[in-house]
Amino acid sequence: MNERDVLVNRLLDKYEKSAHLLTPGRSTRRVLLNVEKKDIPEYDYEYAPVRDAFHAAAKALEEQQLVCIEWADNRMVMQKIVLELQNVRACYRVVGRVHPGERAERVIEQTERYLKEARTPWLAAWRDRVIADAQQKLSVPQFCREDEGRLCDLLRAFQGYDALRDTISMRTFSIDIYHDSKYFERSVRGTFLGVARKYCAELAALCEENPLSERDQLAFLGIYARPEYYEMSGSFAVHTEKGIIDFRAAEPFGLALPGTLVDRITAIDADEIDTLTFIENKTNYDEYLCSEKGKREIVVYHGGFLSPKKKKLVRRLCEAVPESAEIRFWADIDLGGFRMFEQLHEVAPQLQPMRMGADEVERYHEYGLPRTKAYLDRLRAALDADDFPQFADAAQKILLYGVTIEQEIFLAENAAQ
Repeated sequence: MNERDVLVNRLLDKYEKSAHLLTPGRSTRRVLLNVEKKDIPEYDYEYAPVRDAFHAAAKALEEQQLVCIEWADNRMVMQKIVLELQNVRACYRVVGRVHPGERAERVIEQTERYLKEARTPWLAAWRDRVIADAQQKLSVPQFCREDEGRLCDLLRAFQGYDALRDTISMRTFSIDIYHDSKYFERSVRGTFLGVARKYCAELAALCEENPLSERDQLAFLGIYARPEYYEMSGSFAVHTEKGIIDFRAAEPFGLALPGTLVDRITAIDADEIDTLTFIENKTNYDEYLCSEKGKREIVVYHGGFLSPKKKKLVRRLCEAVPESAEIRFWADIDLGGFRMFEQLHEVAPQLQPMRMGADEVERYHEYGLPRTKAYLDRLRAALDADDFPQFADAAQKILLYGVTIEQEIFLAENAAQ
C-alpha cells in the first residue's frame, strides 16, 4: 500500500466510526489523523525518504481538496491531516473503496429483488433485519463487505429454497440455481446455514442441544446430501404404486425405507397395531427390537430430528394405526429430548413420553451426565416459561441433582440383569 492509500484509508476508517457517516452535518468534530497520537506510525519524519514520500502524498491530496494539512510550528513536519468531509466520496473513489451508503443501497435493492415475496418465516425475518440494518445503520452482513458477489449467490439460494414445495437433493438444488452441481456445497452452504441457525428457531434449538453436521442441518431444512433411510420394525405393511413391502417378513429386526419412497406410499396397513414407539438412540432402538418389542407394536428409529420427509412419514404412520393405539417417544432425559418430543408432538398430538419422567431421573441420577450451570440455567428458564409441561417434574429432578439421563443407561441396566 502506497503513502496516499495509507493516509486515505486510515482517514476513511475513522470517518466510518464517526457520527458523520449516519448523520452528516450534525457533529462539529473533525475527522483527522494526529501524528502525535501515532495515527500514522509509518510516518517516520526523522527519516528523509519516508518523510518526503508522505509529504508528497499528503500535498497531492490537499491539492485535490480531499484533505487539509496542519504543520508543526517552525518545522516541516505534519502534525495533523484533516479529512475534507464535503469531498469524502471522492476519497472513496481514490482508493477504490465503496462508501457504506452506496453498499447499503445495493444490498437493500438486491435483497428486496430476490426476497420481497419470501414466504418462509425465517427467510422473511432475515430479509427484514438486513434491510433495517442497511437503512438505519448503513450496516451490511459481514460476508458481503469485501465481496458483494457472495450476497448475490446467497440470495439466489434463498430464493430457490423459498420456492421449494418438497425436499430436494443438494446437488439438484445446486444445479437448478447455479448450473453447477457442487457450487452450493463449495461456496454457499456455510453462509446459508449460518443464517438458518440464527433465524430458524427450530433449527437453532436443535443445534443447541444436539451437535449436527452441516448435512444433517440441511436435511432438517429439506435439502439432503443423499436420501435418508427410515428404520422401522413391526407387524404392518406399506403399499406403494409398485407393490407391498411387508415388514412382518423382517421381524423383529425391521427394514429401512428410503426417503424418496415416502411420496409413493399409497397406504399403510397397520390395523392390528396397539403401540407405536419412536426411539431416538440407534443402539437403544436395536436392543429394544430384540428384547422388548411387542407383537402388535411398530418401533421407529427417530434419529434425533425430523426432516420434512420424515415428518410426512410419521404423520402417515400415526394416521394408519388405530385411534386406540398408544403412541410414545423415548429419548434422553434432557433439553434435547424434551425439544424432540415437542416437535414430534406437533405431528402426533396423542404422543406420550416413555421412560422420560421424574422417576427415571430419581432412579438413575447417580449415573447421570453432570451439567454446567449455564445448561441448568437454560433448563430453569425453559421450565419457568412452561416450554415443556410434560416434563416439569423431570426437569425439577434434573435441577435438583444437576445431571441429565442418557438412554444408554438403560442398556447398562439390561446388561447387568
